[in-house]
Amino acid sequence: MGEENKGMAMTFTLVSHLREKLSGLVENRVKTHVAEAHERERLVIEAEEARTRGTPVTVESFKAWKANFDKEMAQKKLRDEEEKLRGLTPKEREEIKKIATRFTGRQLFERNRNLEHEEDSLMEEGTVSVDFSQYDRTQAVKEDDEEDRVHFSDSD
Repeated sequence: MGEENKGMAMTFTLVSHLREKLSGLVENRVKTHVAEAHERERLVIEAEEARTRGTPVTVESFKAWKANFDKEMAQKKLRDEEEKLRGLTPKEREEIKKIATRFTGRQLFERNRNLEHEEDSLMEEGTVSVDFSQYDRTQAVKEDDEEDRVHFSDSD
């Protein structure tokens, strides 16, 4: 039997055997790589789900978060205002403080509901009241229209 496998027949038998073993090894490697890829993908998906799952929101946890958030925002606003005031002149700082201490229309209304009758007391010093009935805008518009028109003359 050994005599039969000499020469070309022996080479063919060895090559066939090696080819089968090599194809088996390649298949195992491919399966291993595919399994590893699936495992990595599964781990990534699990990590993403764990990241997005988070903690459930309850009334207590929301109130705690909201208090912390409001505190942070107040600190940020204070820092921003301080930064803004640093770049201003003392006169501008005083003007901003004056504006900040003035009441808004809503605050004035809530303090005194009779504002309609007391509007004269709310006017700042040096404010002049304007009587709009003295002005006629239609006349000014007509004059502007006449000036903008192009006039042609046939005298040439």
